[in-house]
Amino acid sequence: MKKLGIVLILALAASSVLFAQAAPIPYGFQAYAQVSAQTIKIDGKLDLINGMIGLKSGSKTYYVPMLGRLSGFVESLKEGASVKVEGYEYPLAATPGYSVVTVTKLNVGGKDYDLGQFASYGMNYGRHGGMMGGRRW
Repeated sequence: MKKLGIVLILALAASSVLFAQAAPIPYGFQAYAQVSAQTIKIDGKLDLINGMIGLKSGSKTYYVPMLGRLSGFVESLKEGASVKVEGYEYPLAATPGYSVVTVTKLNVGGKDYDLGQFASYGMNYGRHGGMMGGRRW
């Protein structure tokens, strides 16, 4: 009986190790830190960073996903182009050196573009039901 009790206790202790793992890395909207957006101005050159359009400024990297939607329409918007971006910064909780910027003003090739009317589209897409309008089938 003692042996059975000891074996059960050891088995229980060994099985609890399986569930004592670190929390998973947040992704999607969970990856954004729960802070209010800060207004930011960035100057830099466009680059492809981890498969996304971004800018590097000092030691910080800014992803600018909205520029991908404009790449076919603004001729001078290409890799290596010098740009000035103004918008809202959303820090990523999973990676402290990276942030996502929602663009409100863009200056590229000496031309100014006002993108303020689209500023919230990138961050709110999916929060209101996504493409299907929130239907639950």
